Amino acid sequence: MKQFLLMSLLTISVFASSINFEKDLTSAKQKAVAENKKLMIMYSTPTCPECNYMKKKVLKNEQIVSYVNENFVSIILDIKEDEKILPYKFIGIPTFYFVNASNMELIGKKIGGTREEQFLEIVKNIK
Repeated sequence: MKQFLLMSLLTISVFASSINFEKDLTSAKQKAVAENKKLMIMYSTPTCPECNYMKKKVLKNEQIVSYVNENFVSIILDIKEDEKILPYKFIGIPTFYFVNASNMELIGKKIGGTREEQFLEIVKNIK
């Protein structure tokens, strides 16, 4: 019984420390409007080293996860798989777009990878 409880707690703590990414842009937008949150859209591709660093390291940081989940609805769009629905042009990846969900107005952008402290500062400065 003790082992089961310990495994359950470990499993919960692992899942609690990740950003809740939506599956598609339409549902992400609807959810953001309903919850009065902004959208965080990450443009990425599986072969991008900086994108993978951001996903595996920076976007797993507990402070970032907590802040982003509380203030944003998030989605990752693959620039190759989702190219027909990409709402903004880009010059490099990863690119993060911060958007007012009700009118899709761009309110912030971050091009390229960064470290945890800098990314947390960026998201906290999105108004």
